[in-house]
Amino acid sequence: MPQLPDALRAHVDKYFLRSRHILQAEGVDPVVTMQVFFRDGPGVFAGIDEAAALLRDTSDLAAHGGTLHALPEGAPYAPLEPVMHIEGRLTDFIEHETLYLGIISAATSLANGLPEPSPDAIAARAAAIRALVPDRPLMYFGARHWHPRCEEAFCRAAVKAGFDACATDAGAIAAGLAAGVGTIPHALVLAFAGTRGREHATREAALAFDRHTEAACPRVALVDTFNREIDDALDTARALGENLAAVRLDTAGEMIGQGGAPADGRPYWTGTGVTVAGTLAVRRALDAAGFEKVGIVLSSGFGNPEKIKAFVEAEKRCGRLFHSLGIGGLFRSFAATADIVRVGGIDLAKTGRSYRPNPRLARVI
Repeated sequence: MPQLPDALRAHVDKYFLRSRHILQAEGVDPVVTMQVFFRDGPGVFAGIDEAAALLRDTSDLAAHGGTLHALPEGAPYAPLEPVMHIEGRLTDFIEHETLYLGIISAATSLANGLPEPSPDAIAARAAAIRALVPDRPLMYFGARHWHPRCEEAFCRAAVKAGFDACATDAGAIAAGLAAGVGTIPHALVLAFAGTRGREHATREAALAFDRHTEAACPRVALVDTFNREIDDALDTARALGENLAAVRLDTAGEMIGQGGAPADGRPYWTGTGVTVAGTLAVRRALDAAGFEKVGIVLSSGFGNPEKIKAFVEAEKRCGRLFHSLGIGGLFRSFAATADIVRVGGIDLAKTGRSYRPNPRLARVI
């Protein structure tokens, strides 16, 4: 049975709900370490009391021997410094990630002087983005960037301004849509990497998704976990064949995507993260291998209109690069990030991220 009450589950990114179902169906449930940090800072950390209460009251983390270590409420922190380590069985808390990140992101943003986002401002940003890409699906992925109590209002604003989908059921329904959307998170890929081997974990996660997810949901494979965007896109396309609708690129901001290029003074075209060069390399590799019908979904940093403009300009020169965009950054926040960094007690993480001990963390659960 789901651990979270239905009202809370509705505020969880859909891909975490699907991932828990897949993990249970496949018998995959490793003990993992989840590491949480902020890029923004230095600052003051806030929201941990509420986040800890959420995990304590609505998960089996403690009952199964799991732990939460964190900085105390109001503690100073540095950019990239771990502010939380959660260790336990993945199915005990995978559904909680959207919620605890939203709680600490909102509280830390407010504690460091940012105002609560305005739905009107969100609508204005969403409308500006829609004007740049009038012909592509736009998905709102911002639930983890602010407190769950605001999700419905923010989704209504985004959809009214032209977005097509939201990542949570609560937000989608509030905006007049049938349900939230979402496919595969890095956590699912890493769970398969730790239990069935790293080499083909991206493919295996996508195959498991295909086996256990309703047929109406498009099969979109996340292919950047190990910085093998081209290799894993092709491996997955060969395995799923016509079932694969698209691959998603979400390359870490610390890494140059496979097939990309070092920074050369052209923002968003080259350098780290999801870039034009990296996307073009994946597109060309898929086409050359006969997978012209496989689309590319882009996420990470596309709340910035300048980044979207770079991709739109690139398409004029290089042809169609992407099918749709997943966008969380429709407002300014100190957005927390969570990564699995250990699986089964062994260091294993998304390339560009790694386990970092922090003696300042104290046990909370």
